Amino acid sequence: MLPLGGLAVFGMIAATMAATTTAWAAPRGPKAPRAKAAPAPVKPLPAAELETLGLQLGAEDLAVALAAVKRLGESGAPNAAGPLVQALAVGTSPVVATEAIGALQKLKDPAAVSVLALYAGNRNVPVRLAAVKALGATPDERVVPTLIERLGDSAAEIRTACAEALAGRKEARAERRLFALVARNDLGAAGPLGRLVAPNDIPRVAELFGRVDGPVLALVFGEFVKREDVPDRLRLDVVRTLARIPGPVATTAMVEYLATIPENDNRPSKDEVQKILAQRGQP
Repeated sequence: MLPLGGLAVFGMIAATMAATTTAWAAPRGPKAPRAKAAPAPVKPLPAAELETLGLQLGAEDLAVALAAVKRLGESGAPNAAGPLVQALAVGTSPVVATEAIGALQKLKDPAAVSVLALYAGNRNVPVRLAAVKALGATPDERVVPTLIERLGDSAAEIRTACAEALAGRKEARAERRLFALVARNDLGAAGPLGRLVAPNDIPRVAELFGRVDGPVLALVFGEFVKREDVPDRLRLDVVRTLARIPGPVATTAMVEYLATIPENDNRPSKDEVQKILAQRGQP
């Protein structure tokens, strides 16, 4: 027979073994995902290298200047924009200017907004295009007035780049200018207007039917119906207007809209689109 002290120890051991067995038998839940470590901040470029790159930006040898632009743009350093802004402010060739602006687009430094706005009015189209794209990529409210202003650019590709940038920023102030462009058959403004136009203003767009090319209106309506903030009653009206527009652009717009609808969603506009597409011979 075990002494009383031995019984106590034996009981403790048995309880511990039971608890351990239960713990091993219990199903384990999924492991919590490990938090990703934040990327280490990019260190500033050394002052000596920064000075050298600044001098190289003004080199007569184009290859040297472009190599300096590439190094600054790809460095991601918080002080890399300085030499590029300075070179653009002083003036450089269109080739170097275009590449320098592209580097600033990568860096997204708010300190470049003023010089980019200046180059958005440059007489060279590729330079202007690079400037508005860089402005559009910069998360600073100061870029908006320039992007809206350049919606009046003589080059269609620049108007389109500005329209897309403004739509991407959900900039409601651009709606009036975009509507004016669509009314003049500007294809590049159509999609952005569809993403920005207020639901209450869509009847004004519908009034352009017969005065504006079908593909232009189809793009506006196609982007509009995909939005989540549009009530389906209004979406149904727009779909029926789309059905009146012949051609592949309107058909594609309806196919793309249908692809955005969940399979178990039985909204009326979905039924209408399916009926229209069947009539157009679409599977």
